[in-house]
Amino acid sequence: MDFLTHALVGALLGELSPERIKNRQAKGALAAISPDIANLVAYPYLGIKSGNIIPYAYPRDFYANPWIVDHWTWVPWEITHSFLFWGLIVMPLLLYFKKPLLFGVAYASHLLLDMPSHSGIWSTVPFYPFEYRFDGWFDAWAWGAQEIFISATTVFLLWRFAAALKLSGPDLLAWPLEAES
Repeated sequence: MDFLTHALVGALLGELSPERIKNRQAKGALAAISPDIANLVAYPYLGIKSGNIIPYAYPRDFYANPWIVDHWTWVPWEITHSFLFWGLIVMPLLLYFKKPLLFGVAYASHLLLDMPSHSGIWSTVPFYPFEYRFDGWFDAWAWGAQEIFISATTVFLLWRFAAALKLSGPDLLAWPLEAES
């Protein structure tokens, strides 16, 4: 999935979270994009190796250089996109530091959205380091501006609809403790 749609899904999840979580939409958005932080290594490296003026890899660079998935710079992406990493590292850290579960849910949303939206050699390895690949149905990460716009606009409208529903009634989309107060 593309970066913007991931962030907007996280914001939507933040909107649906308990109101006691300050800045919940921003926290949801940041948590939802956090698995792609690993791209800060692979994208510039491949951009340099591809001879791009700006050290950034574009989808065409990935298609032209499939060796990148076997290069060490790709390993952080595989790790951060693993449900094992989520369950054994992310969630225990959130619980230990008493952070809202919103972070874990938004992080997991990224993993779930990436599964159908990465195919072929770019498919996800949901239980990395175990080499089971989930072959998705399309490559949303390689979308052009029009597809990203449609995807992001759809999620943005859902987010705003959820926000409007929360404002329209005290019990609509409220968590049980919020509905009682």
